[in-house]
Amino acid sequence: MKTRVILAFLLLNFTISLWASPTRITLVYETQPNPPYYLGTDKIDWKKPGVTLEALKLLEGKLNIRIDFHRRPWARGLDYIKKNKMDGIFHSSFMEERLGFGIYPMKDGKPDPSRKIMDQSYILYKRKDSPLQWDGKAFSNLYGSIGVIIQYAIVEDLRKMGVSVSETRTHLNSLKMLVKERVAGVVSLGSMNDIHIKAHPETFKDIVKVSTPIKHTPYYLMFSYKFVRENPALTESIWDTIRDIHLSGEYDEIFKKYIDD
Repeated sequence: MKTRVILAFLLLNFTISLWASPTRITLVYETQPNPPYYLGTDKIDWKKPGVTLEALKLLEGKLNIRIDFHRRPWARGLDYIKKNKMDGIFHSSFMEERLGFGIYPMKDGKPDPSRKIMDQSYILYKRKDSPLQWDGKAFSNLYGSIGVIIQYAIVEDLRKMGVSVSETRTHLNSLKMLVKERVAGVVSLGSMNDIHIKAHPETFKDIVKVSTPIKHTPYYLMFSYKFVRENPALTESIWDTIRDIHLSGEYDEIFKKYIDD
């Protein structure tokens, strides 16, 4: 009799766990499009939201979670994570300074690139008539400042090189500053600048991109300290599942749809 009661209790708990409400997670990402990773500027078109959003949606079916996506300017999104107003932010490259905002997937005290969302490159843009060059290690013929988006990771990298930076809030503004010769060049994520140049070919006809990247780096889903403290096992499972989506080939299948388009 006692054994049957225990078995019934365990079965009841198991049944309840199967029907448990999914954990809701709030994720924030930039308002500006970064094709093919996320598209548009406001509402999400789930017919074609972007590679990263499709990959993250796969987590819902694998981990019994529900993700609410929110778009904010990058600096504000970081502030939301720091103040625990959102659970996580993407795409965040690793910076020591950002450990004050949230937590990355780590291994042996370092960020774990096997659990990244994706890789991306920072690219130099300049005017066609500019002598400015980048050889993979240093700038030459740099006369003036470099335009960058406020609180992007590359800001500190450039400053450590002794480069003067002019921070702006949008990629479009940075490119317009370059056209007006208010900056000597612009350094940004290639896909995020390219979409503006393609959309305004006449305005930006005299801007070219330098082929050698300034920096190639992995990007992560970073969680707030509050979320990790309250959901330590789930946090690790999310990062592990992101890795598994890459290893299984699911990520490549999603990416291929956007490249074919």
